[in-house]
Amino acid sequence: MPRGVRVAALVLPALLAAAARAEVTNRIVATIDGEPVTAHEVRRYAREHAEPGTPDARVLEALITDKLLEKEIKAAGISARDDEVDHYIDEIQQRNGMDREHFTAALAAQGMSFAAYRARVKSELEKAALVNREIRQHVNVSPEEIRRYYDAHLEDYATVERVKVRDIVRASEDPTDEGAVAHARAKALEVRALALDGRDFGALAAQFSEGAGAKKDGELGTFGRGEMEHDLEQASFALEPGKVSEPVRAGGGFHLLRVDQRIGAGHKPLDEVRDEIREALYNQALEERFQNWLSRDLRERHHVEVLD
Repeated sequence: MPRGVRVAALVLPALLAAAARAEVTNRIVATIDGEPVTAHEVRRYAREHAEPGTPDARVLEALITDKLLEKEIKAAGISARDDEVDHYIDEIQQRNGMDREHFTAALAAQGMSFAAYRARVKSELEKAALVNREIRQHVNVSPEEIRRYYDAHLEDYATVERVKVRDIVRASEDPTDEGAVAHARAKALEVRALALDGRDFGALAAQFSEGAGAKKDGELGTFGRGEMEHDLEQASFALEPGKVSEPVRAGGGFHLLRVDQRIGAGHKPLDEVRDEIREALYNQALEERFQNWLSRDLRERHHVEVLD
């Protein structure tokens, strides 16, 4: 056999095998309105969008959904403006404390060019506009739904007993010295006597207190159990509103406490949590409608076939 013929006989089977492998590697795995989706596209989509280890079937479904959204965006004539894209990217840069140079370098470290990132942002903004048109404007939460949710989840809005407290502090110069401690307690008792004699507690706090709340007429805030130092909590919750405590030793000094208001355990009123409930129900309804739209409405507008 001539040498050229022998070489051809050896090379041709290898070329045919390579072509066969390439065909299998890039086989058609699905069609959308008759347009092919190849295995190569699925692998590329997985590299760019999916978490490592995501099953191929889930990657293919995500790719099909993206292609369907692109078709709908094109049909609807939706296009994100350049200034919208730039504004979004500027916000991302500012949020990460980067200028354009460092941001571009960070993208390059992830294997993405700035142009590719910009194209992705444009695509995501267009998808958001489509979803807003198709879904968001059709989702509403009625006052009746909010009330029903509140009644059904009342325990989620339970409140503990709380006290609104004022405080006058007389500090001890040396908490380890008994004489200094006794002197601080005596000073606290003097101020307490003035309060019991009818002097305004807030004015006394502004004049005599050495605590953080002195400039606010002794106001400490509103506290539930477990939110104050133990001895201060015990004294505060034992007081009737308007009464002044005996000197309570805590934090290197003596405290005179007065409870302005006692708030009993109960539930937050509906008016206080209405917006919170509305947002939760809205997001839930939005997600349900979005999933229904993806799995039913969007698929019904197109012919999708997943091949074995």
